[in-house]
Amino acid sequence: MKLNAVFFDVDGTIAETEDLHRRSFNESFKEFSLDWYWDEAIYKELIQMGGGQERIKHYINRAWPEMLNYKNLTKYISSIHKIKNEIYKDYLTESSIRLRPGVLRLITELREKEVKLGLVSSTSEENVNNLFQKGLKIELNDYFDIVAHGECTINKKPSPEIYEWILEKLKLPPQSCVVIEDSPRGLEAAVGANLRVIITPSVFTENEKFNGAKLVISDLGDYKKPFKYIEGVNCHEKLVNYELLQRLLKD
Repeated sequence: MKLNAVFFDVDGTIAETEDLHRRSFNESFKEFSLDWYWDEAIYKELIQMGGGQERIKHYINRAWPEMLNYKNLTKYISSIHKIKNEIYKDYLTESSIRLRPGVLRLITELREKEVKLGLVSSTSEENVNNLFQKGLKIELNDYFDIVAHGECTINKKPSPEIYEWILEKLKLPPQSCVVIEDSPRGLEAAVGANLRVIITPSVFTENEKFNGAKLVISDLGDYKKPFKYIEGVNCHEKLVNYELLQRLLKD
């Protein structure tokens, strides 16, 4: 079957953004006079939860269960998350964040091949737009045909719902699409929608297990810096390109 679309996860896949999110959460906690601090070990656990508000609630459930009885807890969590997103926007504006290796090269090649490109993320539409506009200084609509963000569906990754949503919008069968993800929950979501998945682990997921991925590699690779093969289908290529993606549909 011909390759019709490639779907990219955002945080950790397009760019190494997770630590900016972590720092933004910690700053937002200070704004609310909360004595909370998410170090890298804590955040590695929390990123298994799709969505910022879901991460806050999971943390409360684990560390501060007495707060679950608060009548205004949902509104309180939403307020924290709103401030966190404002701080994240500021961090992006001040940062020198870049696309991960091979991302722009592959996107450019796929557009030339007229392959549909989509972003599929559990984060908010605001955060996606801010990453591209404020951080990466890229016009989102110049590169991607469709954006599936955390507000498009009720359930977030690891639910397959968001991938099912984008397949329905594009009217494409999963057998004609490939997903690029960085996390176990993203992998679970994509596989649950019967999609083939390439994993490029981020700094927060590099020690995770990725059972079910077709290919696990360090990054997408560039001409002067090939990717490092980790596991999956036999692969002699030095970078992810149209031909490799097309082959993954047949394996």
